[in-house]
Amino acid sequence: MQVLVPYIKPLIGIWLMSVAIHCHGATAQQNDSNVSPKVFTSEHKVKIAGTSLSYTAIAGETWLKDEQGLPTAAIWSTSYVKKGKSKRARPVTFIFNGGPGASSMGLHIGLLGPKIVELPDLVNGDDGVAPYNLIDNPNSLLAVSDLVFVDPVGTGFSHVIGKGKNQDFWSMGGDTQSMADFIHQWITDNQRWNSPKHILGLSYGTTRAVDVAYFLSAHYGMDVNSLMLLGSALEMAALSPVDNNFMAYFSFVPTMAAVAHFHGKAGQGKTLAEFTAEAETFVINELMPALIMGSRLSKEQKNQVAQRYADFTGLSRDYILKSNLKILIPNYRKELLRDQGLTLGRGDGRITGMEYNNAADSPLIGDPVDYKSSGIYGASFYQYLSTLGVEMDRKYNVWNTQVGKYWDWSPDIKAYSNPQRYRVAKRVGIIEVGSKLGKLMRWNTDLDVFVASGWYDLVTPLFDTKRTFSSNGIVPERVNIHHYSSGHRLWLDVPTQSELLNDLTNFYQLSE
Repeated sequence: MQVLVPYIKPLIGIWLMSVAIHCHGATAQQNDSNVSPKVFTSEHKVKIAGTSLSYTAIAGETWLKDEQGLPTAAIWSTSYVKKGKSKRARPVTFIFNGGPGASSMGLHIGLLGPKIVELPDLVNGDDGVAPYNLIDNPNSLLAVSDLVFVDPVGTGFSHVIGKGKNQDFWSMGGDTQSMADFIHQWITDNQRWNSPKHILGLSYGTTRAVDVAYFLSAHYGMDVNSLMLLGSALEMAALSPVDNNFMAYFSFVPTMAAVAHFHGKAGQGKTLAEFTAEAETFVINELMPALIMGSRLSKEQKNQVAQRYADFTGLSRDYILKSNLKILIPNYRKELLRDQGLTLGRGDGRITGMEYNNAADSPLIGDPVDYKSSGIYGASFYQYLSTLGVEMDRKYNVWNTQVGKYWDWSPDIKAYSNPQRYRVAKRVGIIEVGSKLGKLMRWNTDLDVFVASGWYDLVTPLFDTKRTFSSNGIVPERVNIHHYSSGHRLWLDVPTQSELLNDLTNFYQLSE
């Protein structure tokens, strides 16, 4: 598993960005018994689908406590609650981003909140400069559900306090319990036990969403109505593009075909759906058997598979043969448009950047999706906090690299009743929650699942999403998989924003 860990970090569901947004105000001494959680409340209106909606915004801390009642962490969240006489029957949705190490900022002002950033055309190269505009979100989910954006420990303003230690929270087990405890506390404080409850996550946030829903059901007797999983990452192995990881050699190929189709390198004259479907058939019927055969494959067979591989990905047959039919995503990102001096975005294969070394075997200066979008959201969120009346004396961690650096990826021993199975899982690095989702859907026969995948997502590819949701005991009749012309962070494509939000709005009605 150690070889996979460095490549799990790109499952961030938000740009790799060290920008820290600083907010100023009075400081709170963590050990002062007179100090209470900081909370900022304000009233607002927004126009959604042409209708004016009044809501209360509550941005602030919730303190988690240990069994002795002593605080261990301050969890920062921003809640949007529609004003009205009765809230008990109104849905509430808890929202997480990924990483581990990402705050909820991207989903907050990128897609779901009442205010979002007005985007420039990133796909065609316009990354824009300040000033940026925050506009009413015409399709915000606030129309159908109250929204709670949550920042795990080490992200946003969330941090350990009292006797808490970062390592208590920087693991799958610790992170899951803290987020489940937060949801339990929020539901109790706001008297919303009878409200329909939903969890939405992006990237590692989908791992978290499933694990938290499982924990809530098993430990708190709290069932959720639905899970909404964007850029799902329920099994980590196939999402880790490193040498000698067998699944990484085929799980990304249909997405490579989609990217090659977009750039005019393959599949011309065919629709995107047709071409990627053919690529999936190639992977299942030809590439996987060839990879299993390895050196036992005849030269003629290998040449034939390599040519077919080239036809789908836009790479040359010679390059594929030199790679021994094993193309990893970093190599593909550099090779496809090498003749133009361009490298592909990992978060969205349509977005390209220009690097200084065209002879390198992989990108050298990062993901153009990240460096072309980070400034837009960083500056905009900084400005937005002031409209919520937030005054803090510590930095807002948009993306905290320390979380991923010190994250403990050991499997949660509580998930294994047999100690021997735990030892095996730890030895081979099994990190997955798909089996938990399968069990959860059998415990809760009303649980519906919404899955959103981008055609051009080179982080959590669509083919692997289909594979994951076709196994693990997951109930297919209650899973809704949607494809969008976007990448990993689906909101970076403007047309996708409205399409996705419309689909999500309809899904709420299905899951009632």
